[in-house]
Amino acid sequence: MDITIRKAEINDRSVLNMLWQFYQYHQSAFSLEDLDSDGRYYVDEEYLSSALTNEEDCTVYLVYISNQLAGFATVEPTEIAGKEMPELADIFILPKYRKQGAAKFVVQQLMQIETNHWHVAVYLNDIVALKFWNTLFSKLNIEHVYKVEPAETEGFHEFVVINT
Repeated sequence: MDITIRKAEINDRSVLNMLWQFYQYHQSAFSLEDLDSDGRYYVDEEYLSSALTNEEDCTVYLVYISNQLAGFATVEPTEIAGKEMPELADIFILPKYRKQGAAKFVVQQLMQIETNHWHVAVYLNDIVALKFWNTLFSKLNIEHVYKVEPAETEGFHEFVVINT
């Protein structure tokens, strides 16, 4: 299985908007977000377009498995525990491609790009994601993971990951 990621560009906007709908559908179990009157989840399309043209401090990556679009990830700066660091803000892999190592690959690739401190947040009630991250933390080449307690963002488990 060939997993690749690439930085999304402005011509990927419609693809990202559709993937974001799937992502919001999944997240709605935890965010409790409702559909808009047009039957879609809210997507800040202006923000996503700005991210795709590098006008925002957010980088979007598309994930491919064997040349098939499989998901996306976003990285944006944040301040947590009094320190600026990148946050793996969103990661979404389509259900067909889960449990094949794609999310682990994406996390490993992205955490090598930036700095040695990262922020990760997981919805309090997202037991599957929390289990994923706890398992992944034990498999990554990292020096330390500490849980931010109390969490600075209500409704989330928050972690700072320190790479070696």
